[in-house]
Amino acid sequence: MPYLQVRGASIYYEEKGVGSETVVFIHGLMLASESFDAQIGALRSHYKIIAFDLRGQGQSQKTKDKLDLDSLAEDAVFIIENFSSSPVHVVAFSMGTFIAMRVAARRPELVRSICLIGPSADAEEAENLPKYRKLINFVRIFGPRLVANRLMMILFGDTFLTAADRKPQRQRWRKVVERLPRALHRAAAASAHRNAITSELQNITAPALIVSGEEDRPISPERARVVHAAIKNARFIAFEKTGHAVMIERPNEFNVALLDFLMAVDTQGERHS
Repeated sequence: MPYLQVRGASIYYEEKGVGSETVVFIHGLMLASESFDAQIGALRSHYKIIAFDLRGQGQSQKTKDKLDLDSLAEDAVFIIENFSSSPVHVVAFSMGTFIAMRVAARRPELVRSICLIGPSADAEEAENLPKYRKLINFVRIFGPRLVANRLMMILFGDTFLTAADRKPQRQRWRKVVERLPRALHRAAAASAHRNAITSELQNITAPALIVSGEEDRPISPERARVVHAAIKNARFIAFEKTGHAVMIERPNEFNVALLDFLMAVDTQGERHS
């Protein structure tokens, strides 16, 4: 399996596809780079693809340090600079959006465009912190299996969780959730106790696509719209009957929207070059 040494940690990555432009995928908490399988399959004939597992998650090294979002953003910068000599398209989900926004705001020369699925630039809402601390501590001690139902409800909307024809997909991702390591509690704590970066969004100059599911429980469409309003060159798409993990729940519809967005950015860039 391919690993890259990134600032003292072994980071798992996949490099696929062909094309002059590069798309970098940054996953969210609980779901590693495999959560973008449907998007990688749809884009690999058009773009070079880089997908990696964040430090402390997936198949990457489970370090005890550098799991704060600023450090994870530095990891992402290292990976972008390692794999591309020109600005890249960044597609990020949930915790990945917290990282991607930091990269796009602080190193705008590295980012050609940014797609944010379920983003928030705020600190976690205070009323949510007690229940998240309790859940994180439970996973630290007992692992995720006994709270798999709660974790699935964080990731997915009611429609996905109840529709008879989505049972195979639910079974796949439930197995992923149940196999999560107890070490995940460190990354979860970093996400829950993040600092707000709302004031930095004005520094994002790349075209942005903001995506939200109307059934999203952890990050409501209203919170995602705050991100949309703060980024100058941004558009917003809300998916009906969809929860947090839009790219899994609505892969075909999301892929069409993403590919249209990326190609529009590339076409505009060609006109200006």
